[in-house]
Amino acid sequence: MAAAIDEGVGKIRRPELSSKIDIEVSINDAILLTTDDGVLTALDDRTLRIWLRRQTGKYWPSVCYTLESVPTALYYHESSRRLFCGCDSGVIHEFLVADDFNKITLQCTYLGHQSRIHALYFASRNELLLSVCREKKLNWFSTNPADENHQYIRGTYTLTSWGMSIAMDETSRQCFVGDSNGIIYFLKINTDNKCQLNTTLDGHTGSVQNLLWDDDAEWLFSGSFDRSVVVWDVGTHQGLAVELNGHLDRLVGLSYDNLRKLLITCSADGHIGVWPMNVKRNETPKWLESDSCQICHLPFFWNVRAMWTQKQIGLRQHHCRKCGRAVCDKCSQTRKALPLLGYETVQRICNDCVRTLKNDETVPLASFYDIRQGTMQMGYNQGKKIMMTVGTDRTIKMNFKREDIEFFVKDNVLLCGWLYCPLSSSLNQSVIIMTQEFSGLKEMGLDKYA
Repeated sequence: MAAAIDEGVGKIRRPELSSKIDIEVSINDAILLTTDDGVLTALDDRTLRIWLRRQTGKYWPSVCYTLESVPTALYYHESSRRLFCGCDSGVIHEFLVADDFNKITLQCTYLGHQSRIHALYFASRNELLLSVCREKKLNWFSTNPADENHQYIRGTYTLTSWGMSIAMDETSRQCFVGDSNGIIYFLKINTDNKCQLNTTLDGHTGSVQNLLWDDDAEWLFSGSFDRSVVVWDVGTHQGLAVELNGHLDRLVGLSYDNLRKLLITCSADGHIGVWPMNVKRNETPKWLESDSCQICHLPFFWNVRAMWTQKQIGLRQHHCRKCGRAVCDKCSQTRKALPLLGYETVQRICNDCVRTLKNDETVPLASFYDIRQGTMQMGYNQGKKIMMTVGTDRTIKMNFKREDIEFFVKDNVLLCGWLYCPLSSSLNQSVIIMTQEFSGLKEMGLDKYA
């Protein structure tokens, strides 16, 4: 078995394709089941379908339920088997899924929106259903059948633009709503169904399509059309945020493996990023503004007075990604990756920071895969370590039988790699392939696998 060893920053591997589903119509939303080999889909032909993997290894629909309006957003609560479906007309349906996934039964229809539903969230602990749509509103409903008229709105909060994504901390009843302008609303829904705004999180310049909340670490992950992922440390109440940059296209999917502390991201160009979150990263420095280069002090092109005084043609302003200072191109010629600041691709660094830059500050922490498919959505089953990607070509792919692993050796050098395990093989037949820092393999007794 031959394996190509990749030590460079930005080099991409390709994951293993397990199986795929070809669908004849556009896919508006999809959910990967965690307890069974199946997928829930909302399709543009007004159908809800449940696809189950058969003995042949192929996926076939076990349910095809036709709605009056096109389904646009899904949320499935597996322990209670409650499926919520938002439609293009603004209606939200609640279904009960049978144990064998061969039938879904309509339980309730929630009324309150008049336009396309973008995202849903069901808080089982609080019996709340949250929804956002093109009306620039966050609405919530009671899902408790004992409540009178529970199918109608219990409360609403007006946003400044379209709501695109929802996450919630069910313990504290705090919810997060990402909108199309890049703003994340940090709200609290009280027991009396009144909502208060705690603050807004400003870290994105593009639409926030993905929000993910981790209860254990009290982190909020946000993915945006500006190609960045931000990790908000909400639990410490210190306003800390770490930006992760490595994708070259807009983010379309986030998933967090809390057992192995791995954040999995997916961009529209089909690149999958795996980010170890047990590594200490620093906040991205804020960009400073200045009328002249903060190293050589030559004026920028809008500083007309200094240009006239110094008889100097104005320069273009750039920023050092390590310190955030405003510098000219001549004073920032070096390009390096800065993984400890969240930059996995090469970035501009000023001449002063280059002198103090250590070798271990440029060692890659994240690994990237290329599924070679334009992607609209991603889901991940951490128990089976299988990833689902929804492509722009109306194909759903099941990928990933590789486990990202990390080793810490002497001198605190981080080794990143992956464990390749064929579907039919045991761990004894697996192959460990390291991607960097081979000097420590012999000390760990793994040099024979390289």
